[in-house]
Amino acid sequence: MTAPTNSHKGTEEWHQTFLGRVEQVRAVRRFVKTHLPDHPDADLIASELATNAVEHTRTGQPGGIFTTTVKHHPDGTAFIEIADQGGPITFGIRTPTREGGRGLHLITALTTAWGVNGDAAGRIVWVRLPPPTP
Repeated sequence: MTAPTNSHKGTEEWHQTFLGRVEQVRAVRRFVKTHLPDHPDADLIASELATNAVEHTRTGQPGGIFTTTVKHHPDGTAFIEIADQGGPITFGIRTPTREGGRGLHLITALTTAWGVNGDAAGRIVWVRLPPPTP
């Protein structure tokens, strides 16, 4: 899948880079909640994406980083992406087990679309969120 692009006037966009450590996931949640307060699931979604970056890519190795981008569009839709440092693992929906594998099913259920761009050298995992329910 290809990440959506948006050239609409009025789109607000924020970026922040985080250290590739598990304790940074909480900071990602705050960052997303600050910029998308009307999207109640946005911080949960970003948390899952950030956790995957830290646990399944080179981002989680010493010195690793990842960048979170948040966009809010005039029509109420939103976009979140996590750019990591890649690695041998590819993202995809796995069969859930007792120990994990449900996160991307959650992402699928809470977003209108999601995808992955990149390769072992670096990936961007993105999601598109619907407008908030009135």
